[in-house]
Amino acid sequence: MVVPINRARLKSERLGRGWSQDQLASISGVSVRTIQRLEGGRAATPTSLAALAIAMSLPETVLAVPDGPVRRVTPLTVVEEIDDARRLYESLGFAVIATGDPGCIGVRAGNSYLILCTGDFLRGEYATAELDPLVGQTIPYLWVRSLDVAAASYANVIEKVTTQRGTREALVEHRGQWAILAETVP
Repeated sequence: MVVPINRARLKSERLGRGWSQDQLASISGVSVRTIQRLEGGRAATPTSLAALAIAMSLPETVLAVPDGPVRRVTPLTVVEEIDDARRLYESLGFAVIATGDPGCIGVRAGNSYLILCTGDFLRGEYATAELDPLVGQTIPYLWVRSLDVAAASYANVIEKVTTQRGTREALVEHRGQWAILAETVP
């Protein structure tokens, strides 16, 4: 039996600790090659999953991909100005995760993550004029297994796009609750 691994989370947890793959292998007892395979998208044995979770002091569920349609949720806050928001979160002790785009960053404190992006950044991805009400709001950014299946649960699919970062996304709304659904393109 194998367990699907959240490869992005495994890598971000490792990097957040400042560990190389070699260091994680040494600490966990899992081979470097296995760690490379897991970060590349392969499934883990229950033994490897347990060893990695113990090494990083995390529950196994943090590293495993859930069985349902939603793989993980990260809050996304739409801000007017990214530098002010970055300074605020840094003053609170959050570490900044660069995305390579000046209009969008991640912040991390412990096992908590938040995406910060500007309205202009979203307007660069989405053509809809309905983004203005989202500035100053925090909405869920849902990583899903299937964008089409997840989008069918929402009353209003505002727009579907393939982003410059290689994800398929949908801006959706249901009874006043907005969200962005994201599916990694293979």
